[in-house]
Amino acid sequence: MRKMFEHKKQCFGCEACAAACPAGAVSMRRDAEGFAYPVVSESLCTDCGACEEVCPAKQSLSRAPVKAFAVRCTDASLLYQSTSGGAFSLLADAVIAEGGAVCGACFDDAFMVVHRVSSDFAPMRKSKYVQSSLGECYEEMKQVLRSGRRVLFTGTPCQCHAVRLLFGKADGLLIASLVCRGVMSPGFWERYVGWLSQGGGLTSYCFRDKRRNDDAHTVSYTVGGEETVRSFLSDPLTRIYAKCLAFRESCYACPYCVTDKDFDFTIGDFWGVEKVIPDLADGRGTSLVLAGSEEALRMIDRIAENAFVSEVSAEAAMQEALHKPAATNPMLRKLFARDALNPACGMDMVLKKYGC
Repeated sequence: MRKMFEHKKQCFGCEACAAACPAGAVSMRRDAEGFAYPVVSESLCTDCGACEEVCPAKQSLSRAPVKAFAVRCTDASLLYQSTSGGAFSLLADAVIAEGGAVCGACFDDAFMVVHRVSSDFAPMRKSKYVQSSLGECYEEMKQVLRSGRRVLFTGTPCQCHAVRLLFGKADGLLIASLVCRGVMSPGFWERYVGWLSQGGGLTSYCFRDKRRNDDAHTVSYTVGGEETVRSFLSDPLTRIYAKCLAFRESCYACPYCVTDKDFDFTIGDFWGVEKVIPDLADGRGTSLVLAGSEEALRMIDRIAENAFVSEVSAEAAMQEALHKPAATNPMLRKLFARDALNPACGMDMVLKKYGC
């Protein structure tokens, strides 16, 4: 029977092993911190090795030269609906216009973060700092590609690497990696949503709201018809995120903190744009897009019809999350992990203690 990892930092929770197992021997189960890890059934496992072949923690990531661009859509409404400059929406719209589909992270009806394959990519906009579940998406993408349609997959770098290992460079597949600082525990998020909803049903949540023209450093949510709007670092949950306390163990040893990943795109906020293109430093957001394939460059040319696009230097494109993994206070994280899902510790106490 295969053992998927020796230490939890060696598992990204991408679910590729479960998707690849022909015997259905791999299932995902949450641990005490609320993260899902693969569990292998001894009675079902045939020791075929398919799980290891698609495991991004066990396979090296190929590298490729990239070109860097600053991107901002010209549609003011679309720009407001986007976390940064709207690059994802522009790329997704181009794929949908060709009859393709997009796979990205959405909130489900319970506000859990899940990946979905759809032609409606509006729910996939905006940052969601919680690890998503891919569920049946790998199989759904396979079916779309088999039909001859294109698929744009967007997700964390480890999820993108899993897609690359599962599908190779399949015709019609475009992979867009997010610039990722780390993913928050789904179990902790689920507990937080439950706590937040005590005053009535949660009907909206935005980790990065743009209404203040502050580069989306505002949090907003609506519970029981009443909206709360806070600056990013005055909100206890996002302060916990900013302290990197609620991340998966693998995030602290992330191997994807490089610019030249072998994906079509890498997309994120263009922090420091004021030093390169001062006119874009107006708080409305700008996307950094790294293009790593000829098809990606062709799509950059295409979206330029509806966006400001400017090539920038590799030095200008260097973001912190592209050269070093997240770091936190190890002892404080250990204490947080102990308390975060502990029923004996009320959520009020957890937020006050760790989100202050």
